[in-house]
Amino acid sequence: MKSKIFKKIALCFASALIACSVGAFAGCAETDHPEVRITYEFNGSTYSVEYKLYRNMYPHTVRHFIELSEEGFYDNTVIHNYQPNDWFTGGYTYNEAEYSANVGNEGQMKEYLEQFSKEDAYSQLFAAGKLSASVYEKVDANGKVIADSKYPTVMGEFYNNINQVIEKGALTADYGCLKMFYYEYDKDTVELARKVYVTPTDDQTILADYKKNCATSLFALQTGVSSTYTEKNYTVFAQLKNTEPFDNLVAAVKDYISDNHSGKADDFYTSLKDVNVGNNMKEVTLNAPKTPIIIQSVKVTKY
Repeated sequence: MKSKIFKKIALCFASALIACSVGAFAGCAETDHPEVRITYEFNGSTYSVEYKLYRNMYPHTVRHFIELSEEGFYDNTVIHNYQPNDWFTGGYTYNEAEYSANVGNEGQMKEYLEQFSKEDAYSQLFAAGKLSASVYEKVDANGKVIADSKYPTVMGEFYNNINQVIEKGALTADYGCLKMFYYEYDKDTVELARKVYVTPTDDQTILADYKKNCATSLFALQTGVSSTYTEKNYTVFAQLKNTEPFDNLVAAVKDYISDNHSGKADDFYTSLKDVNVGNNMKEVTLNAPKTPIIIQSVKVTKY
């Protein structure tokens, strides 16, 4: 814990020296636009990509992402679902030997995802108080949320959830952006109708649908110019700061598919049908890349 504090102080001090102003130093602990560096690995090459986060618009989501990053939660995870315009990650550890042995077989790969799921690690972080709360089950007689009823999820900061209006202009789901992701609950379960309380600001408590406030650690990298997962239903909380490394990563994957799979993307991955992604959650189809796309690390470079 001390090393993280010292690291944060060092980053803030360095930023203050560059800015040469007392005001910059004072505001360094919580800027409008923190930054992170995500280092990806694919087919033996690495790609370091810088992102600008939008705390001024999505404070709960950005805080959540930074807290997980500081805990090293995302380090050595893998893209578990490859889609034409989005890659999904944040939920499964990469184990080279086991991944290589299982990725070509649907049944074995399902077992891999179950074995290397980060769900328990996430729950442990939440139980230890490492993740801040924004979703609650109960309120008191005065309409204030009851701290002990907090859920281990982050609220969805987007319009179709609580009609949230972003004063400074909501981000759109564009190429290279990061989106906090969730899977909606099945329509035949009671979870569909469950209500929770969310706290967009300190003086707001809003009753909302749990299904749109059930994001945990999963996030999506948008790799196409458009996506069905838009800002209307998902929180777009970060944009590329340097495009070229991300372009190179996306191009490397496309070139690999062209050279090794005759340009057929569906030969590049193993399709896993009816995967249960959480307790009572919707069963989905995931496309696990046969040649892994790995998130080596997610590091905060500016607070």
